[in-house]
Amino acid sequence: MALETPAATPMPRPDDGHALGPASGRQAEAVLRAFVRDGRLVRLPARFGRRRLVLRHVAERAFAFGDEYDERQVNDILRGWCDGGETDHVTLRRHLVDDGLLAREHGRYWRPSGEETAAATAPAPAAAPGG
Repeated sequence: MALETPAATPMPRPDDGHALGPASGRQAEAVLRAFVRDGRLVRLPARFGRRRLVLRHVAERAFAFGDEYDERQVNDILRGWCDGGETDHVTLRRHLVDDGLLAREHGRYWRPSGEETAAATAPAPAAAPGG
């Protein structure tokens, strides 16, 4: 009987957008120019790092820290970003929430603090052995 081994997770390539930090400001500007034009989202990048950069850009410009928004307000704001692009506002909202850039509870949305963002995007703790 053959043993199955889990598929190896490929390591990110240096050029795949996973490490768009402050040191790569020109690269970040190029990504934003490619995916955001005239204050509108052209489309979401497929690569995680690039998509995260674009989502962060949208969140920082669309939602203020400390302000709460109901779903209608969020939809109206995001429709403006999606007008004429390939991404709809519902998909954009879902990505913002899933990536921890926008928090949601009981129909209210807000831009989380750095601590809330870290907690939302942290991996779940491993189950205790035997539990």
